Amino acid sequence: MALDFEDIDGTSGLDNSSGIQQPVYYVDHNDVKTHPTFPKIEDSETLEELVTVSTDLVLKPGKSMKRIRVTLEAGALTSDSQGEIDGMSFKNALKFLVAGNKGNSDGFARYAKNGNFYLLTFELDGTARLLGNPGYPAKMVSAPGTTGEKSADRKNRTFTFQSVWSGPAPIFTGKVKIAGAADGDAATEQELVYLK
Repeated sequence: MALDFEDIDGTSGLDNSSGIQQPVYYVDHNDVKTHPTFPKIEDSETLEELVTVSTDLVLKPGKSMKRIRVTLEAGALTSDSQGEIDGMSFKNALKFLVAGNKGNSDGFARYAKNGNFYLLTFELDGTARLLGNPGYPAKMVSAPGTTGEKSADRKNRTFTFQSVWSGPAPIFTGKVKIAGAADGDAATEQELVYLK
């Protein structure tokens, strides 16, 4: 196959709503039965195929992606190129805020400090983005928390996970079992769509 280059145009009046939805989903790499296949340049025919993971993330029996309720407008998925000329890659990062200093979010911070994960987040237009890949899982790089100083302050913990890949955090169009879905090996399609 050969990559077919194309115009990159904008459409007048196109929605361009920013931000990530609630919730963010996560799963431990140890709970994955079959990792999704990430696109290769030599196998892609369009530019969008270069950043689209269309195969399923299949989890082990009894496992599912778990939810993290995040505070709206206090997080983002970012990507940036890094490295030297002819040796570049992309560093992708997902930052999100969890309100309150509850035991479960603090316990997650303790476990995640050296853990390996996939994280799934949805943009406001419903586009699903996957952080982490088979060879470079999403790793927690910071998780500062605060009780707040004044009664008007927000106590919270802000997590940042990052992963490195050859492109920006890919669009995920495959299927994965999420918390609350029926048990079994079959992947279950994620259903969150907002502003679409």
